[in-house]
Amino acid sequence: MKILIIGNSAASTAAIEAIRKYDKKSSIVQFSDETYPLYSRCLASYHISGKVNDRTILYRHAGFHKEMNVDLHAGIRVAEVDPKNQQIMCENRETYDYEKLLISTGSSPKIPDNIKKDIKGIFQLRTIENALAIKSYLSNVKNAVIVGGGLIGMRIAEALSICGLKVTVIIRSNRVLSQMIDLQAARIIQKALEANNIEVLTQTDITEIVSKNKRIAAVKTDQGQIINCELLVVAKGVSANTGLIASTDIKKQWGIITDENMRTNYKNVFAAGDVAETYDIVTEQHTVNALWTCAVQQGFITGYNIAGRPKAYNGSLGMNSLNFFKTSLISYGINSPKDESEYKILVDMKPDQNIYKKIVIKDNRIKGIILVGKIGNAGLLLSLLQNQSDISSFKDELLSDFFNYGTLLKYMGRSELKKYYDA
Repeated sequence: MKILIIGNSAASTAAIEAIRKYDKKSSIVQFSDETYPLYSRCLASYHISGKVNDRTILYRHAGFHKEMNVDLHAGIRVAEVDPKNQQIMCENRETYDYEKLLISTGSSPKIPDNIKKDIKGIFQLRTIENALAIKSYLSNVKNAVIVGGGLIGMRIAEALSICGLKVTVIIRSNRVLSQMIDLQAARIIQKALEANNIEVLTQTDITEIVSKNKRIAAVKTDQGQIINCELLVVAKGVSANTGLIASTDIKKQWGIITDENMRTNYKNVFAAGDVAETYDIVTEQHTVNALWTCAVQQGFITGYNIAGRPKAYNGSLGMNSLNFFKTSLISYGINSPKDESEYKILVDMKPDQNIYKKIVIKDNRIKGIILVGKIGNAGLLLSLLQNQSDISSFKDELLSDFFNYGTLLKYMGRSELKKYYDA
């Protein structure tokens, strides 16, 4: 069998490992528009700060593709997919046939129209090449501006602060990490940022880029501020890389639409990772959860199905885990519902200790979780959420510091618990 894989990151790596678990002989040809060895993309900001280096950022060892008998075409961008003729075309006009195809092209940063692209000192951060370019530009930088208050923006802000820069984060919404946490949790995170030379401007946007000698010198905001900076990083979210299927009838919306086996509307064409639109187990809708953990899970499911070992994907889940300046944060699912009347919300808040816990419940099932400062029960709570377990008999104990496996054993019994947690 001739298998083609487009992309070289979390989803494709998991797919290769799953395929080779059952299929040692089929031809696997892989295409990547990057030339850097396989690395952990989510650690790119840590390379800027020096927390990781060229060796520790690698996701697999140097001989991974050879060991897996994969023919990797590095630095080659796939321009088009022709699902009817089972063929792909690269930008160099070379074509390749396939019997099964995996599209794992990931996502790309969104760039606002008012951000000029011909001024030096303006960057995005999505790849290791981006990280190295930012790192090499820092020698004459004292002030940096980050546009966007999501996870990537916060990680960049932390990295640049560690490098000794004065950092200003500009956010249109009323809080940092607005897609991940509520206002109470955001206040704790913002306090940690501001204690480390990072200024946060909420409900603010950039209106103009000021340059000098074709280099960025300042930004103007809609609040009338002029903020001097020698570096600007745009972190306004990402969009799925679906351009290569634009001329096809492969179905897409936010990303490439997939079924429970990660198949598209073509049975021999699969999608996984940030480019794939999947069922969300909490919202019960199809969406793109552009997360490393989801990409790995989807990659394994795809690989099993490509190898002829049918396996269903239960669905994705919005989940994030991070640590800013020793302040730990975990968030899962729907934790800031628009209509709170439909939910029961449990909160335990100790602002003087930077501790905040929130659990969102609907129909006696956990739908969302926020943990700041104290995250010891995160794994247990996540299991309850993922399995949509009935928590009616012990929901009043969920926020207790003593809530643990023993609590579940008491209320659910060992036989029931074994179904979920391999007790």
